[in-house]
Amino acid sequence: MTVIGFSLFMKHCHGFSSRNTVAAKYSRFATTTSLEATSTSSGKGKLLVLGGTGFLGQCICRRALLEGYQVTSVSRRGIPPPEKSGSDTISTATTSSSSQPLSGSNYIDYRRGDVRQPDTVTNILQEGGYIGVVHCIGLLFDDASGLGAYNRLVSGSGSIPDENSSYDSITRVSAFNAIDAAIEYAKSQQSSDNDSKRRLPFVFTSAAEAGWPDVAGGPQIEQFLAPDWLRRYLAAKRAVEERLTSKDTTLSLRPVIVRPSLIYSLDRPASYLPVGAFFVGNRLGLPFVDRPVTVQSLANAVVRSLSREEVEGVLRYPDIDALNR
Repeated sequence: MTVIGFSLFMKHCHGFSSRNTVAAKYSRFATTTSLEATSTSSGKGKLLVLGGTGFLGQCICRRALLEGYQVTSVSRRGIPPPEKSGSDTISTATTSSSSQPLSGSNYIDYRRGDVRQPDTVTNILQEGGYIGVVHCIGLLFDDASGLGAYNRLVSGSGSIPDENSSYDSITRVSAFNAIDAAIEYAKSQQSSDNDSKRRLPFVFTSAAEAGWPDVAGGPQIEQFLAPDWLRRYLAAKRAVEERLTSKDTTLSLRPVIVRPSLIYSLDRPASYLPVGAFFVGNRLGLPFVDRPVTVQSLANAVVRSLSREEVEGVLRYPDIDALNR
C-alpha cells in the first residue's frame, strides 16, 4: 500500500478502541437512558443527523443537543455502540423507523433506517419542524476494495458494512436521496413560511483529499500514488459535492461541505502516530496534507454552521478553526 493509501487507511483509525463495539439489541418501542442532558431548550428546532451513531455523528448529536436543538439520528444500527464505563452520556430515546418519537427535548431520538432507501429521509422530514440536515455517513473500505473486513478496526464506532455497501451506495446514493428529500421539504417550507428565501442548511462530511485537484501536487498524488479504492472513495465524495453545489440545489438548500483530514480525539491514543505525521506534513507546507482536527472541534463547527447564514460552500481546517472561535 502506498504512503497515501496508508494515510487514508489511518483516516478512520482515530476511533480505534480495543473494547467491543457490538450494538446492543433493542425493541421497537422507545426507551430512555438514565442521564439527562444539560440543555433542555427546544427553541432552535429539530436537526436530522444521518449517520448519528458513528464516531463523528455521535459527537454532532451531543453538541447539537447541548446547543438547544432537538436531535433525530438515523442509521442502520439504530443506537450507538456501548460506551466506556463511567463516561459521560446524554439521555437518548431509541426507536425503530416505524415507531413514534417521544415528546420532549432532553434526549437524542435514534431511529433505525437505511438512507439508501429513497423514502427513509422523506418520511422523517414530513414529521415537520426540521431546520437542517447533516450527512456524516461513510466507510473507508468497500467490498470491492478487498479490505472490507478491516472496517471494524478503522471505524470509530466499530461499524461493519453489509455486502451491498460500496462507496457509491453508502456515500453518493444515500446523500443524493437525502438531498432530494431535503429539497422537497425546503420547498414546502418556503411556500408556507413568511420568509420564502430562507434555505435549509445541508451539511455534508467530505474529505480533505477531495480537494486534491485544486492544490499543488494533489493531482499527481492521486494519479500515481493513490490506490484504486481511494480514487473511487474520492469520486463518490466529489459527486455529492457537485450535486450539493449545483444551481438547482442551492435554490432550496444552503450547502456546507466540511473537508476534514484526519479526525482524532485525545482520549484515543491509537491515533497519535498518524495524526502526528499529518501535523508534521502540514507544518512542512505540503499543500496536499491538511492539518488534522479533533472530532469535538469538527462537530462544533458543523453545529454552528447551521445558524450562520453566511457559512456556505467548502470548509477546510482554517474555516473549521474559525467556527470554533
